[in-house]
Amino acid sequence: MTQLTGETRDAIIKDDNKFIEDIINANKAERDPYWIVVFAKPSKTAIDGKPTLIKHIKAYKTRPVSSVGMIILEVDNAKGVIKHEVNMPQRPFDFDALQLVGAEACNEVITETTSIPGSYVTK
Repeated sequence: MTQLTGETRDAIIKDDNKFIEDIINANKAERDPYWIVVFAKPSKTAIDGKPTLIKHIKAYKTRPVSSVGMIILEVDNAKGVIKHEVNMPQRPFDFDALQLVGAEACNEVITETTSIPGSYVTK
């Protein structure tokens, strides 16, 4: 089975959007603004010895404090408006800076595997 570039990203976005739509539909009678937050935090478990993250998508009645790595949607049903706040780092990690502290440049390819059946299969 071949995995195409962007396939995992597209599946994650589709899954997140479905979950957000479910929250919006469940709260469509809500007249006061509310917030939906998407974030991930480290899990207490590991898979194949590798640390994992747990994704959270939750609705809040009060606006949460913005934090790096957090997506906040403000939903106002009365106005029919959803505002997005994306809190990603200002710039990507500077791998070239690692050479300043002694790392050597290379063109290695890292292949990750997992023992979870079907973990890369989307339907």
